[in-house]
Amino acid sequence: MEENQNVETETTTTQEVENNSEEVVKTFTQEEVDNIVKQRLAKAQKGIPSKEELTKYNEWKESQKTQQDKYDELIKQDNEKNATINTLTRENEVLKAGIIDEDEVEFIVYKVSKMEGDFSENLKNYLAENPKYTKKETKATGVQNNVNSVAKDDGVMAILKAKHPEIEF
Repeated sequence: MEENQNVETETTTTQEVENNSEEVVKTFTQEEVDNIVKQRLAKAQKGIPSKEELTKYNEWKESQKTQQDKYDELIKQDNEKNATINTLTRENEVLKAGIIDEDEVEFIVYKVSKMEGDFSENLKNYLAENPKYTKKETKATGVQNNVNSVAKDDGVMAILKAKHPEIEF
C-alpha cells in the first residue's frame, strides 16, 4: 500500500513541475531586449573613465615618477635591447657555421648558450661533437653533374679531333 502512495506523489510532483515550467517561459520584444542591454551597459560603464580622463591620469602618473623610477625604466629597456642584440648575434654565428634549418638554429643557440664559457668556442666544440648538424644534405634532381667534363672527351669532341687533328680543342 505504501508503494501506491509514493507513485501518486511522484506523479503529482511531476505535473506541478511541468505546469510551473510553462508559466516561466516569457518572450521579449526587440525593444525590451534593447532596453535591457542599454541598462546593463550603462551600469557596467559607470566606473570606466573616458579616454580624456585616462590620458590625464597617465600624464599625472608619469609626472609623479621619481628620477630613480625613470632611471630604472631606462635600464630595463637597455637590458632588453642588449638581450635581443646578444640573441641575434648568436643566431648569426650559428648561421655562419652553416646551419640553415630555423629549428636547428634555435635549438643550437639554446643548447650552446647554456654552456659555461665563450659562445664561439662552445659552438665549435658542440658542432664538432654533433656533426649531424653540419652535414649537407644533397637532393637528387635526376640530373648528373659532370664537373670534369672538360677534361674528358665526349663522342662529339672525339669525332672532331679525329677529322681535324690540326685544330686544338
